[in-house]
Order: sequence, then structure tokens, then C-alpha cells
Amino acid sequence: MNKMHLMLAASALAITGLAVAASLAGRPSATEDEAIRVVPGKPAATPIPASFSGTGPYLPLAAAAATVAGVIEERMPRNADASNQAAWWIPLAIHGGSHYFAFDSPGATVATHEVKVGRRDAAGVWTFGSLLKADGTVWSQTDDPGHYQPTIAIDSDGYIHVWADMHNNDWRYFRSSAPGDISDLRQRTDMPGHGQFTYPVAKTAPNGDVWLFLRNRSGSDGTGELYRWTNAANSWAKISGFAYTAGAVVYPDDMAFGSDGTISLAWEWAKTMPRALRHYGSYLRYNPATNAWSYMDGTAATIPVTLTSSPKLFFLPLQPGETFTTDETLQGVQSVKLALDSNNRPTIAYRYRPTDGSGLKNFDVWRIRWNGSAWVDKEKIYTANNDVPAGLGLTRTATRVRIYFATDSGGLQRAARTATTPWVTTALAPGRDIERVNVTPIDDANDLIYGGAPTDIDANTGSVYWLKSTD
Repeated sequence: MNKMHLMLAASALAITGLAVAASLAGRPSATEDEAIRVVPGKPAATPIPASFSGTGPYLPLAAAAATVAGVIEERMPRNADASNQAAWWIPLAIHGGSHYFAFDSPGATVATHEVKVGRRDAAGVWTFGSLLKADGTVWSQTDDPGHYQPTIAIDSDGYIHVWADMHNNDWRYFRSSAPGDISDLRQRTDMPGHGQFTYPVAKTAPNGDVWLFLRNRSGSDGTGELYRWTNAANSWAKISGFAYTAGAVVYPDDMAFGSDGTISLAWEWAKTMPRALRHYGSYLRYNPATNAWSYMDGTAATIPVTLTSSPKLFFLPLQPGETFTTDETLQGVQSVKLALDSNNRPTIAYRYRPTDGSGLKNFDVWRIRWNGSAWVDKEKIYTANNDVPAGLGLTRTATRVRIYFATDSGGLQRAARTATTPWVTTALAPGRDIERVNVTPIDDANDLIYGGAPTDIDANTGSVYWLKSTD
């Protein structure tokens, strides 16, 4: 964090004597579950609430460093661990008017973390709970940025489902003991089968069922698998392994639900083993009513699909100059987000490195959409200068599309356009070191944003920002 950001943070926090590089031995207890009354967009009413029992640094909400029209911002009133960063995860959910944020929280020692869920109700009250082992003790793991991050989904009965800390591990799945209860998020053993799982992407369908899409490396280089929680039966089932190619690895990215009951999936492929650089942006659709898979144009797909199944699989085939290779410094894609329009046609946002050897963050931001017969309107939204961290957000309605990303110098960005207006890019949180972003729509006019700033406090400690973007 540069000097200007430190000055902004110090001014906004206004906490006399706060040591941002405080000893980890003084971190708050992971078992706290307190309510903190705050006014949205304003600092906390008191520097340290009476219910705060820890002896380490407490960082309350920070006021926005600058006001951006149509944006409300709060700092979640808990520190995040520096490992709280990924591009594929789904760390936020909405249920019953409350917003749920899952995050890696600083552990008892450096390079460890616990996993917490924060709930912000409609009145602006935050409460927090920790993931627990089956015996009720606090879950804790060593850090693994980009892999050991939590994904959260909530079924229509209000039960909270969380997957966390999986990097070629068997199931590490947690579920609340009661609807909306973040005080008892306990490890469960009722996921079907076993495997070596990574990148859990989960969302809730309109009928209240929870769907999970992830990679399994057990017995393969890396297969894409789909699972379903049937809410009426309160049970999990594996649907299928739907994507597999020998010598290639599936990288799950996103899913979306159509008004026709179908499920759309987007992912990438890496060569021979897990790699930071990927290729072949892929899209497939599943119909639960008929147990049938199809390509974007509606033609049937035989699963598992492979890299040679059909060119129809790809929304982004290899681009000019790109090769399917093990070299992670060359051209390729990294990070994909998916949204559907009112006709169930997908819009996809993605990051793409255009030239070989141009830097770890030299990924331009692009958008492409399906018009009913072809992938069209491939547009570059932002030209990188080796300054775009992994992570995207995407929402769209019948009249508007928004793409969210971050830059090193500008922080959180929103690019928006309508059918009659061009792309307009706006910095949403000036002065915040937001590097990671995830977004879900609240309604047609409002988006909920999870903004991760993993090291804006010190090398081991960061923040999560709650933001609402409004038309």
C-alpha cells in the first residue's frame, strides 16, 4: 500500500493508536458471533463495540474515500486474511433480504486462516460465525491463495452451504444447523462419493435447489463435475462428469440459470496439469427436466465433452498466435464470468493476455455474447498495462450490461453500457486497494459487490468491502 493509501486509510479509520501491523498473536477469537450496528456508508458509531472480545486490532467500517454517484460502500467490520483472494470463487449470497459474505479470516499464526461468514441484514447489522469441524471446534487451515477460499450458497429454506479449503482434497463441505444460522456452520459428510476436488462454484436455482460445479482430479487430469442439492429432499446427488480430455485440465468459472430451467456452465482448459494460464473458453448447457446436455445452438452434446467434440463447445477458441501449451507466459485466457439475458442468451466477460511474455497481470478485459445464432459483439473493454488482477464480475438485464474488474492504480472498476449508449468505465471505490471482485444482482437496478483488498492493512491482513451499485 502506498503512502497516499495509508493516509486515506488513517483518515477514514480515525482510530487513535491502531497498529496496522499488529502482532498476529493478538488476533480476535474465531468463535465471536456479535452484532455490530452500523449506518450504511458511514464509520461505525463506536471504535470498538462492547461485544468485541478480542485483544487484537479491530477495524470498524471505513467511510468512502470519495463519493461515487450510485455507489454505496462499507468496509466489512472484520479483518480478512491475506489469502482471501481468488478469481473463480462465489463468496457472496443473498437470502431473505440479508447479504452473506464468506471469507478467509486471520488464523492463530502467520500463514494460517479460519473461514468465517458475515451476514449483513437489511438494517445494516453485521453478525459473524466461523466454519466448524464436525465436533464443533473451529476449522483452520494453512494458506493457499487462489485455492483455499470459500464458496457459499443458500437454499430456499435458508440453509447455508459452504465449500472451503479444497485443492485436490476430498470434500470439505459445511452446512448450517438451522436456516440462516451462521453460529453453527458445521462440517458435513453427505456429499456423494469421494475425489480430489478444487474450485467449487455453487449457486442457487430459482426453485431453491443448490447446484455445484467443480473439478475432480481423482483418476483423471481434471474432470468437470456437476452436483445438485434437491431442496425438497434435503439431499445431494452427482449429476455427471461432463467435461474431460486426456492431457487437459478443466478450470470451472461460472454458472447461470435460465428462465426455461436450464443451467449454463462456463470454464477453461489448461494443458496437461493445473496452470495459471488457460485456453479454450467453453460453454455448455444442461436441462434437468430431460437430463440432456447441449451446445449453445441447441444441438445435443454427448458427455463428457472433450476438446475435439465440436467447435460449438467454444465461445473462445484459440486466438491468432495462441497455442495450447504448457508455457504459462504466453497468450491465453484467465477468469470468465457468465450472465444470461431475458432470452436466456449468454453474455460472457473474460480476461485475455494478448501477447507472449507480457506480464502476470497483462490481461485485457473482453466481452462477447450469443445473439441466437452466433457469438457476436466481441469487444475489448479495457486494455491492460500489466495491471489487471484476476477476478471479474458480470451482470445484465434486458437493457443493460455491467462488467466489474480491478486495476492496480484505479482499484474497483465498473464498465457499463446499454443498447443505445457506449461503454462507460467508472472507478467505484477511489482510495481502496480492491484487487478481487465478485458480484451478484440484487434486482434489475442494483448489484451487490464483494470487493477484496487482501493486503490493504499489512502483508498478512486485509479487508472486504460491501458495495452496492445502483442505476
